[in-house]
Amino acid sequence: MKSNFELVPLNSILDFKRMVSGFDCDHDGINEFLLTMAEKFETERRLTTFLLIDNNENKVVAFYSTTVGSLDSTAKEDDGTSVETHKFLNLAYFAVDRSYHKKGIGTSLIKELFKTATLVSYYVGIEMIYLESVDDAVDFYKSVGFQLSKPLQSPEAYHKNGIDTSKMGFDMFITINDLLEKGYLPNDNSISATYINND
Repeated sequence: MKSNFELVPLNSILDFKRMVSGFDCDHDGINEFLLTMAEKFETERRLTTFLLIDNNENKVVAFYSTTVGSLDSTAKEDDGTSVETHKFLNLAYFAVDRSYHKKGIGTSLIKELFKTATLVSYYVGIEMIYLESVDDAVDFYKSVGFQLSKPLQSPEAYHKNGIDTSKMGFDMFITINDLLEKGYLPNDNSISATYINND
């Protein structure tokens, strides 16, 4: 059954400021990005942002922002070392308004992103989705298939040593091959406006 939630690109919203004015995901930095920088970054084509709209309330309840990036790694070979470049879809921001937490919205939204990523991979050859998670979102990302780039440096490991992780970021990724194996195939609704179930 269709829900009241519609996923749309930021640049399709005429009254953006009003629709995001009350957004609060419990992280000040993420809130500030959406309220003050998302439009600018969209105009400059630095990030692309999609908004999940509650049509009953006419407001933004979740969003994500993406761009593309690359990272270099060294690989040992018989004749020395070589540098390998890995391209990725960077999930720069992903958040759900606090009043909509624990309703399955984040999981549904990221599954739509997974479909989008598999579609993008056909055109630009990305290997993975990469993100830097805030500490209290690591478990959520793990639950949908992401893994820590440095598993021994988890929030739990820091907490055991009495280290505060509230200001730290944790690098995580999921490969495109993993998504394809899990059945996340591109479809016609991946990027265009689509409705998402919240169950």
